[in-house]
Amino acid sequence: MNCFVCGAEMRPFMEKSFALKHLDACRYVRCESCGLVVAETLYDMPHAQWQQLNRECHAAYQHTDALAVDPNWLPRLHAQAELLTSLKNFGVIDSPAVDFGAGDGKLSDFAGDWLKKFDEFMSRPDENYLTELAPGTFNFVITCSVFEHLLGAADVEKIFDLLTDGGTCALHTLVCEEVPRDPNWFYLQPVHATFWTNVAMKKIFAQYNFKSCAYHVESRLWLMFRDEEKFSRLKSCAEKISGTWSFAADFVDYWKVKPYRS
Repeated sequence: MNCFVCGAEMRPFMEKSFALKHLDACRYVRCESCGLVVAETLYDMPHAQWQQLNRECHAAYQHTDALAVDPNWLPRLHAQAELLTSLKNFGVIDSPAVDFGAGDGKLSDFAGDWLKKFDEFMSRPDENYLTELAPGTFNFVITCSVFEHLLGAADVEKIFDLLTDGGTCALHTLVCEEVPRDPNWFYLQPVHATFWTNVAMKKIFAQYNFKSCAYHVESRLWLMFRDEEKFSRLKSCAEKISGTWSFAADFVDYWKVKPYRS
């Protein structure tokens, strides 16, 4: 297969056994050019089986102690909600806004009802969940722990196409300088299909017309701007917002040294 980011050839990289009902062994391939790694087995999987696998894994997740799996989960959520509240108060982001892949909706619960929720696979326990999303209607879209679940260009486009021409996207995922060739790497989860490198993310950043980028270390959030005025507004008020910032006219390739952080 060819890389959906840059078109270069992808070659066999490694395999991992999961021994699940809907996923036994998983093959991974790597792009020779941008370093993107994808789970070829998941990409080739029939859509109905992919949905079953997601429901199997997310049902287990909903009954798991999330803090035992990821002790940084709630502190990170609170840091993200605090950051989003500050950004909204300073006029850097505004409604309509949606948390795409919201899961159980805690980020919106912490940030406020202005941040709507959407999730294809998790239950929808309150009225703040949206059931349909129209392209080009959101000034702000955030995705947390979603980009590793995407299955190619169409899934990426579905998210970015939700934005208005001047919209802003906030992104939380793991972005590596180089994906480790290690079947025991903690990030090789059954429904993690795409593993991003800095080079691959820079290409996506340009392809979808983002103009500038900021990274907030404590919340593990990238903010990708199409509107330069909003980016300038953030830079002017950043010192009033708690945390450490990095700014660039391109995707901020912050995590370049192992161990990579999620």
